[in-house]
Amino acid sequence: MSFSAEQFLSRLASLEDSQESIGGASKWLLSQYREASQIAECWRNYMKKKSVNTRRKLLGIYLANHVVQQAKGRKIGQFQEEFGKVAADVIRDVYPELPRDLKKKVKRVADIWKEREIFSVQVLKEIQAIFESEGSTVNEETVPLELRKLVSSWGELSKVEQYKQTMRSRFDKAVESLDPSSVVYEENLKTVTRIGQSSKDASSQAIKMREARISALQELLREEEKVLDDERNAMSEIDIILQSKNPRDVNQISEDQDLLPTYETGNDGDDDEESSDNDSSDESKDAISATKRQNEETSMDGVNVKRSKIASEDAVGVSEEGYEPQNQSAGQTTEEYEGSPVVTSSIQDLLSKLAS
Repeated sequence: MSFSAEQFLSRLASLEDSQESIGGASKWLLSQYREASQIAECWRNYMKKKSVNTRRKLLGIYLANHVVQQAKGRKIGQFQEEFGKVAADVIRDVYPELPRDLKKKVKRVADIWKEREIFSVQVLKEIQAIFESEGSTVNEETVPLELRKLVSSWGELSKVEQYKQTMRSRFDKAVESLDPSSVVYEENLKTVTRIGQSSKDASSQAIKMREARISALQELLREEEKVLDDERNAMSEIDIILQSKNPRDVNQISEDQDLLPTYETGNDGDDDEESSDNDSSDESKDAISATKRQNEETSMDGVNVKRSKIASEDAVGVSEEGYEPQNQSAGQTTEEYEGSPVVTSSIQDLLSKLAS
């Protein structure tokens, strides 16, 4: 019987997590040992499909493990060689996307391969390196407190998803096997209905768990956004503080303060009073200066009057004492009269009085 890729893919899609299902598919593959290379390549392509869920990929690894171990016991070396060529590539692609509980199961399979030397040393080293780079286990103490609940719910949801997929597969098969012409059709329909209800219950539970997880993620997102805003504000505060300590800005502020006038609260009235006092003082000074000038003018007038009076008195005195009518001879000149001793004496007396 020749190998059929479509038939192999159908067996993989309908594979269940039971020894009977995996053993039956493994027995069929071992009978196709001449097509071991094609089987391994078809297995790798199926395992790397994004549309295949993680549970199906785990069952695919279980099937490959069963085939290679049975082949070694029967000394069918083709499967060990061909699966050894693709095993590391498949593990590298599948392992990171598995939840933590499924990762432990895959690592357990790889440990069996290493203990029983299923593959070559080089292939086993490549697979071990994948586990070491990914970190096969997660220490709960290293997980932040706000994420532990999410991590726990993730594992629980994975189990519900596996159960949901199993029940849906059973429901699909039961529906296909229904025969309306059968005498036990009604009984079979009741059985299918019960399976369908179980599948719906599993889906409902998964929906509730996902809604709770989404709510927790949204709350975590809000907290992270708040922390993010605080961190941005802290950075802005640091920039403001550093800017305020910049020497150029500090010097500029000091210069601006020197240029600005300083005012003291409550001194406006004093300034007005001082201004009023200054105005009054100026007016007083002006009045004093005017009075002084008036006095000086009065004094000067008095001196002038006095001088005029003295001069008048002297003139009278001179007239009374020194003037005598004299007959002038015809030859007497004016110069002789003006230079007479009597006139000179009168002038000297007048100067003496003025000096005193």
